[in-house]
Amino acid sequence: MKSAGAYKRQGKIYLSSTSKTTMGIWIGTSPRIIVDETEPPSVKGKYVREVLRHSQEGVPDPTDWDARHQVFLKEVGAKSWSKFARNAQSCTIDLKGDRMAFLPYRNSGPKDGYMFVPIKEREMTISFDASDEELGLLLEKAFDACE
Repeated sequence: MKSAGAYKRQGKIYLSSTSKTTMGIWIGTSPRIIVDETEPPSVKGKYVREVLRHSQEGVPDPTDWDARHQVFLKEVGAKSWSKFARNAQSCTIDLKGDRMAFLPYRNSGPKDGYMFVPIKEREMTISFDASDEELGLLLEKAFDACE
């Protein structure tokens, strides 16, 4: 399986690969691609494919989780997780066989540290053979389904 994460915040979409460590933990990995939300769906779909292409299994486990977190915040231009997540939407994109699944998330808000909780009943799937435009449109639809 290949996986990617996506956030939408303040007119930008942040896409990144997600890779599975040797201990079985999924972590955000390079590349991180930042796209203006006004880009056409075909551009968004192209970048979805790009981040999925870089998803791997068996990557080393991080030794310094805080440093990884700080790198993420720097790359997205945020001073803290709460400032980044406060107005963010999130979804994951998983490639399983020849199907891609887009799963919207609910932002839990400040009481729960802005955790993102999957809304499983809103998962949307599409063929991996779909056009970049179709993938980009489904990404937009997944963000629309977020809470």
